[in-house]
Amino acid sequence: MLANLLNLRIGSKLMLAFAALILGFALLLFTTLEQFVALQKSEEEQFARRYARVTDVKDLLISINLQRVEMLSALGGDAQVLEESIRAGSELNDRRLERLQAAVQGDEITIELLEQMQSLRAGYMRSRDNEVLPLLQAGKLDEVQALVAGPQRQRVERLHDLAEQLVARTNQRIAESTVQSQQALEDLRSSIFQAGLALVLGGALLAWLLSRHIAQPLARLTNLAEQIGRGEIPRELPGHTRQDEVGRLSHAFFNMSQYLRELVQELDESISVVASASEEIIAVTTQVAASTQETATAISEIATTVEEVKQTAVLAGNKSQSVSESTERTRQVAQSGRQSVEETLRGMGLIREQMQAVAESIMRLGEQSQTIGEIVASVNDLAEQSNLLGVNASIEAVKAGDAGKGFSVVAQEVKTLADQSKQATAQVRGILGDIQKAMTKAVILAEEGSKSVEGGYQRAQVSGEAIRTLGSSVEESSEIALQIAATSQQQMIGMDQIGSAMENIRQASQDNVAGARQVDMAARNLHQLGLKLKGLAARFKL
Repeated sequence: MLANLLNLRIGSKLMLAFAALILGFALLLFTTLEQFVALQKSEEEQFARRYARVTDVKDLLISINLQRVEMLSALGGDAQVLEESIRAGSELNDRRLERLQAAVQGDEITIELLEQMQSLRAGYMRSRDNEVLPLLQAGKLDEVQALVAGPQRQRVERLHDLAEQLVARTNQRIAESTVQSQQALEDLRSSIFQAGLALVLGGALLAWLLSRHIAQPLARLTNLAEQIGRGEIPRELPGHTRQDEVGRLSHAFFNMSQYLRELVQELDESISVVASASEEIIAVTTQVAASTQETATAISEIATTVEEVKQTAVLAGNKSQSVSESTERTRQVAQSGRQSVEETLRGMGLIREQMQAVAESIMRLGEQSQTIGEIVASVNDLAEQSNLLGVNASIEAVKAGDAGKGFSVVAQEVKTLADQSKQATAQVRGILGDIQKAMTKAVILAEEGSKSVEGGYQRAQVSGEAIRTLGSSVEESSEIALQIAATSQQQMIGMDQIGSAMENIRQASQDNVAGARQVDMAARNLHQLGLKLKGLAARFKL
């Protein structure tokens, strides 16, 4: 029963409490009115009975006096008429005495007075019936007058005395009844005061119980809300097993604290993942920057070698032209041409090896860029989840009302940081896209350079064979010189193409270095963002 009362709604509890107080006051008022009415009715009845008693006594005396007067006045009249009048008055007095005897039950003094009056009246009536009336009928008026003025008068006077005592006793009883009524009224007032005091104490007790049952749990919930606003999330909440509004509010606080704890834990885990991923991105971008720097250095060396080969080709062309002017000089030119071709072959071989190294480095850069893209995608997913968690936290903070304002600010900060993470990852993705485009262009240029180098290498081999055959036949020296000149011209054209390709590769390499630096900066910003998120999450005490 008590559990059911505790689980009622607060409005129902207040209505029951006020209904109990109102019912108590209504019962007190009804009881008071009933007692007042009963007391008034009892007073009226007692007064009516005692007043009727006094009236009957006085009427009895008046009747006796009238009979005495009638006997005195009828000394010379008709005795029979007087007798009938006296007997009618006697019957009326008998009924008055019967009413008096019935009204004085329990009052010994009044009963004794009535008995004395009854005895005197009986003597008075015997004397009247046995002496006065027979003498009156016999015409003995002197004897009648003597009896009426003598013994009968004494009896009447005695009856008057007893009647006065009876009236005095009745007035005394009325006074005593008045005192008793006043005492009953005082008792009623005391009872009303005690009942009112009991109702007041009951109301105070009821107010204390309501305060203990409603105000104290609400105060505890207010303290818990302030703790949550400070970031201190409790593990357990008291009173959430109740079924009224306070219990439901406690249950809602419990669910909110559990959700906030899970949300903060998920944020902490996500922030740890973001921090770890940002560290990995920083490491990878550092490696990419180092690799792109090495690639730029290698490309600079290749450009220098190409320039040297170009100068060698120019020298070979000049020498081949001098062969046609002088046969004597053919041998010397052939010897110089052979040496130049050998140097060209060595230079072209070195260029081919360096171009292969450049191609392999560019391939590694492409693979590392793809790895960075995957990491950036993971970071973007984590940012999306953090954004979603921030939105959910904002919704829960709005549901909590004033109690969730502190957490609403943190949730908005988490959402803002998640948006910044998305922007950073989008920027990194854009930079990686530019790097991948530059890598693709560099691969194409490297392939073209490799083809040009391979063509130059083959042409250099042809030049070498031509120069070797130059020594076997001087007659063919002029033709060979022309071939050498043409080959040298082709080599110069190929070297120009290789130089242009290497310039493009160098420019792409510089772009790669700049992109790697931007990626490294974005990764470091992402790492700082993760540390900031971690600091925000650390503000919550689970």
